[in-house]
Amino acid sequence: MGRALSSVEYLLLDIKYKIKMSKNYFKAIAILMGTVLGAGIFTVPYAIEKAGVLSFLIYFPILHSIQLILHLIYAEIILTTKESHRMVGYVGIYFNGFFKKIALLISIIGKHGTLVAYIILGGLFLHQLLSPVFGGDVFIYTVILFFLQTSIVLFGLKAIAKVEAFLTIFLVLALGVLTWRGLGYWELGNYELFNIENILLPYGVIFFAIGGQASIPEVCRLLKKEKRKIRSAIVWGTSLPILLISMFSFLIVGVTGDKTTPDILIGLATHVDIRLISLALVVGLLAIITSYIVISQSLKEIYWWDESMNKKLAWFLSAFIPFLLYLFGIRNLTGVIGLTGSITGGLYGIILISIYLKVQKKKKVKTVYRGYISNKMAFILIGAFILGAISELIDFLI
Repeated sequence: MGRALSSVEYLLLDIKYKIKMSKNYFKAIAILMGTVLGAGIFTVPYAIEKAGVLSFLIYFPILHSIQLILHLIYAEIILTTKESHRMVGYVGIYFNGFFKKIALLISIIGKHGTLVAYIILGGLFLHQLLSPVFGGDVFIYTVILFFLQTSIVLFGLKAIAKVEAFLTIFLVLALGVLTWRGLGYWELGNYELFNIENILLPYGVIFFAIGGQASIPEVCRLLKKEKRKIRSAIVWGTSLPILLISMFSFLIVGVTGDKTTPDILIGLATHVDIRLISLALVVGLLAIITSYIVISQSLKEIYWWDESMNKKLAWFLSAFIPFLLYLFGIRNLTGVIGLTGSITGGLYGIILISIYLKVQKKKKVKTVYRGYISNKMAFILIGAFILGAISELIDFLI
């Protein structure tokens, strides 16, 4: 028999355990924040400027509430179901095979579209940051960044959690400094109050920018031994980045006005000095890397967990399909983000709500989402998703 532990040793083990759990809690928040603070943050100012600042005050509170509900009910679905899956797998459990195929199609299109958007912006930002020193064209920098991010995904959740925590801290700090320095260029006269012609434009862009569903399974896995902290981590991990995106977007429009561009940097370059542009590029790169690796990991797990593919093959497909789409010429940033946000994002929301309506009937104890989604509330949310998807598709085609 082994030696009995002394009270001091028990105390030290307890302290060590609590420190580990605290680290996991902050890693969980960092992963969710890093996912939300993605490429979409750079397209929101353009949409707000075109639709008017009043749309900013309307869309952000509503879409924040909706995304928070979706994040919480996704966590509830994960905690209720014994098997480890992504959304596609949960559809297969709670519905039939036909709906699983539909969910697979939506997830693949949505996540690949998101990764294409990150590849486009990532290469652009890295090129603008480093080409004045090293030279070279955008494509070379895009390839370099792509292989760097893809390598991180190959190593799995532990590597991702560490990288996310580290990069998210720097991202928040850089975003704060950029906002503070940008106040010196801010002008109230740069805001347009309302533009009815573009009032629907911010819907898909903002919905895309503040979504973080892809990281919810990672949050649940990191806190699987302390499930009571999952709700808190999701609330903080969703709300803090949305607050930062709101402040950032409001500031950028106040600086660049009608010169605001879809990736903000061209418009920003005509108003501020080169040091602030470099800081903006650093913020952009951090935002893209933190989101890309989580989205790519979630796509890998769809192929691996839900479709039972070999792990390495799943990684290869999740990484190289979006890169091939980029090589074949899909590089319309606003179109990719708008369609991904409102259409596939909206359909994703419909799937989540449909699964949760079944889950809440059989689950007696609500551990994460403590509210109740009535059929009337579900109908309203699903209707909003459908109308948003239709309006974005019409706007894109016109």
